[in-house]
Amino acid sequence: MNEGQWNLCTKTKQMLRFLLGTNAPRVMEVEAFPACKASDRKLRLFACTCYDRFRGLLTSPLAQAAVEVAEQFAEGVATSEELQQAHVRLQEALDTLEARWQGSRGAERRTLEPKYYALVLALHLTRLQAPRAAYYASSTAYFVAAIPVHRIETCESSFSAIRAAEERAQADLLREIVGPLPFRPVRLDAAWLTGTVVRVAEAIYAERCWGDMGVLGDALEEAGCTDEELLSHCRGPGPHTRACWLVDALLGKS
Repeated sequence: MNEGQWNLCTKTKQMLRFLLGTNAPRVMEVEAFPACKASDRKLRLFACTCYDRFRGLLTSPLAQAAVEVAEQFAEGVATSEELQQAHVRLQEALDTLEARWQGSRGAERRTLEPKYYALVLALHLTRLQAPRAAYYASSTAYFVAAIPVHRIETCESSFSAIRAAEERAQADLLREIVGPLPFRPVRLDAAWLTGTVVRVAEAIYAERCWGDMGVLGDALEEAGCTDEELLSHCRGPGPHTRACWLVDALLGKS
């Protein structure tokens, strides 16, 4: 995959396999990812973003707490032991729910779906290997996206359309998080890193104020930045999310 293909791709699995550097039939069986083109931090935060897209649908405080641990682990705040503990708690909750889930149909299944998929999705993003977390959180999100449809009607033929829409959304999020990094570095002039630019970037990152990306673009331009790619990214429609490639570059995050 070249940069032009990356920028146009709408198939999340294809993009993730390119980033992970593997064509193995089952990513779960891959022991290491030496050719991975994205940092563990970015891959795990992408996995967390897959959950965040459906936070309002997913009804499990345990799962939400695990997502917070995964985010903290990605940022170097939580330990691997804390991540593994969260993973074990999720697995125990799933084991308790599994028999009922497997035997459920109709209205009962629709009632269980938000909790069940919250636990499954959170379980994937708390996997110790970030490449696996990203790959399987992405897959599970296709099913989460179908929850509102299942509440109205059960229509198997609608799932392909739901999956395609979710893949397009995830593809945009991958580009937002990884940016051009698999192909070339982000080049910043040190003169652009003024106090104002850094403060705005820090505030956007800490408070998730993605609506202020335009303000960041203005600050960069005032600092002398004329790079159209950077300014357009700030002023474009997004989506913008945690681990945005430009905000990360300005803050020295990888």
